[in-house]
Amino acid sequence: MRKMRRSLCFFLAALFALGLAACGTSPTQSTEPTSDEMTSLDGITTLDENTEAALPAGAEPATGEGSSEASRLTGSQGTAPTQSANQQTQTTNQPTQTTLPPTASETVRIIIPEGFTFYQVARRLEANGVCTAKDFTEAAQAYQIQSFYAPISPQACYRLEGMLFPDTYEFYVGEDPIIVIRKLLNNYAEKTGLPDYDTLILASVIERETRSDSHMAMVSSVFHNRLRQGMPLQADATRAYVRDHIKADPLVSNPARYEALYDTYQCRALPEGPICSPGLRAIEAAKNPSQSDYLYYFFGKDETNHYTYTYEEHLAAIKMYGLG
Repeated sequence: MRKMRRSLCFFLAALFALGLAACGTSPTQSTEPTSDEMTSLDGITTLDENTEAALPAGAEPATGEGSSEASRLTGSQGTAPTQSANQQTQTTNQPTQTTLPPTASETVRIIIPEGFTFYQVARRLEANGVCTAKDFTEAAQAYQIQSFYAPISPQACYRLEGMLFPDTYEFYVGEDPIIVIRKLLNNYAEKTGLPDYDTLILASVIERETRSDSHMAMVSSVFHNRLRQGMPLQADATRAYVRDHIKADPLVSNPARYEALYDTYQCRALPEGPICSPGLRAIEAAKNPSQSDYLYYFFGKDETNHYTYTYEEHLAAIKMYGLG
């Protein structure tokens, strides 16, 4: 009887042990992370789908094609694809990756060609989303140059005309116009060596007058000779500047008053300010003209310049070659 009781006890103990083993976790079974563990996984904070991610102060959420960094992190081009009910059930309690804001804003590349005017630069910036022409113009008209001296005439139409150096630039979309202005002026100071203001004005006229770089030094010679003799420059480009780049600008008040200040058929010397942003070749030609006694020139139908000493010779050459 004692042997039967002992055997029965051993049998029940063995049965109880087997039951405990069946209720336990096998060594090969994986465990889901707890809610606390899910809050930080591989350095990426995960959020409940109804919780908004905190953004840096002043930053906008990244959306659309500009969200390159967000797209890279999520592996998609936009919002995540909609999951089916089965997929949602399967992914319950799974850590989700948060879409982060982009690390940098979208940029655009802007080319300012040689001979571009302030009016043209302002509209190119606006057309490419950098800043509006109105904001750029207002900022430029109020801007005080601090890093170099520029004796800008108070009667000049555009204060920074001539100093928006022609080059290729990269700006942020929606850029602060002050930052744009500083970048343009710093490049001007670095590249040009800061010519005196009269040289800059003359270079701008040369830039707009000549159709070939090879004629810049000779055209400069004609202008220098006329200035020495007290003759008006009579450069067609100055008249076109008033017509096409001052009067055409709706932001300029009373544009007619600039005719007497810029049209060199009316003013006796240089115009009141530059009429464009000249390139380095035009600036060099203004500083170092060719040696000649020519007082007249024109561009003929044969697509080259013709230079003469007297007005009679000038008229005769026009009759022979025609105006191009």
